[in-house]
Amino acid sequence: MLDNDDDPLLNISNENSSNNRRCPTCQGTGSVTQSPGLVALIPLDDVRLKRRYTFLWIILTILFCTLAASATVAVLLPRSVHLSIKNPIVIDATNDTYRNTTCFHLKFYHRTSIKSDNWVPIHLINLTTSVEYQLLPIGPDAEKIYEHKMFLRPLGKIQSNITIQLDFDTNTMAYRACHGIFRQMLMLKLRTTLTYADFLLGRIQTTNNIAYQYVLCNRGEWNPMKSVIMNMTRKDL
Repeated sequence: MLDNDDDPLLNISNENSSNNRRCPTCQGTGSVTQSPGLVALIPLDDVRLKRRYTFLWIILTILFCTLAASATVAVLLPRSVHLSIKNPIVIDATNDTYRNTTCFHLKFYHRTSIKSDNWVPIHLINLTTSVEYQLLPIGPDAEKIYEHKMFLRPLGKIQSNITIQLDFDTNTMAYRACHGIFRQMLMLKLRTTLTYADFLLGRIQTTNNIAYQYVLCNRGEWNPMKSVIMNMTRKDL
């Protein structure tokens, strides 16, 4: 061995060993170089040196935000509202005494089923029904106004009853078609309109339903017009 103690230990030649290794820190110079900054020695098994899955977490975060936004839009997106008419009932409300001299009346009772496909409640405003015969309206429109706080629950269903007063005067084609000896069938066109508002945005929207119904316009034979006039004349005398 050399007598100089300042020589690096790893640089000492060993006669019995054929391999000489250089010190990884001083590189065989015997002194460690100094740096102007703070130098920290971190072990290889330190947690901070382990691989972090930063890119994977970023991808998972983007996918989660996309799915959450899509689900929110799918839930809040306005969907359709369906209308259907069930169990229509027609009642002949004409007085037989004045059937041939004035108009005859029909009362149309029907039940409207309202079904919502929305995932949020909707605010019901009104329900309007009109009746047409050969593209001509018959009688005034029937309207049902809902209360101020009338809401239909998500994916809910409600039924509303409505009555329509149909008046057939002598100038209408329906009156002329029914003015005969035999019973006549009229095909009436029912147009139902529902006005509602969104729960969140409050936008006014409407949905329509068109249905056709056959109606018996009279209950029996009509008396001749002359006999009615003679009876009225005799009463006046």
